[in-house]
Amino acid sequence: MREELDKKLTKTFPYLYADRYTDMRSTAMCWGFECGEGWFKIIWNLSKDLEAEIKKQPKEKREWYKASQVKEKFGGLRFYMNSSTEKMEKLIDKAERKSYKTCETCGKPGKRNDGGWIVTLCDRCEEKK
Repeated sequence: MREELDKKLTKTFPYLYADRYTDMRSTAMCWGFECGEGWFKIIWNLSKDLEAEIKKQPKEKREWYKASQVKEKFGGLRFYMNSSTEKMEKLIDKAERKSYKTCETCGKPGKRNDGGWIVTLCDRCEEKK
């Protein structure tokens, strides 16, 4: 993901991405968002919902709820947190399911391609590949 989008997420959702620039010995967020820009809207909407849920938590517990890794794996979004509530897990599951129908490169409707490296792409991005 482009640096400007990475910074936009990190700045807009400070609780969720508090560990974005932390040492690699404590979080995988140090590597940034390891997926294509086509999923930016999915990640943005998920981040907005998760940040709102974090703000509902008691002040002294908000620091528990942080993203620990955001990446692509087997053609789908993987979003891991240090700690989460049941509501947060449901939001993450919904976003991950949506990623399997969204081109990781451009964000248009896509499908999972199982030939070799498994990715979710639209027909046009698949042809370019």
